[in-house]
Amino acid sequence: MRIAVTMAAVSLILMVSGCTKTPEWTLFYYAGQQSVPESDHYHAIKGYYASLEQCKKKAEGLEYLTETAAVYQCGFQCQLDEHDVVKCDQWHTFTPKQP
Repeated sequence: MRIAVTMAAVSLILMVSGCTKTPEWTLFYYAGQQSVPESDHYHAIKGYYASLEQCKKKAEGLEYLTETAAVYQCGFQCQLDEHDVVKCDQWHTFTPKQP
């Protein structure tokens, strides 16, 4: 009986984890900046999103709430390399909105 319960639990976990999609976009948000800094991308991460549009909307919301212009980037399939430097397959950079 115990083995059957364990097997059922493992099967349920595998089914649930197989149905979830890993976020592919990472938001890098630099409040009060006019351009993207040369380094420190890792500390600018503000979340992970399923689409570029979701990533952009989150940044626009942060900019609106803080009432501070910001430059931000959405990176596609980002990873840390062996030197803890963020590497992304694509970068989309958005400059601060002009008043």
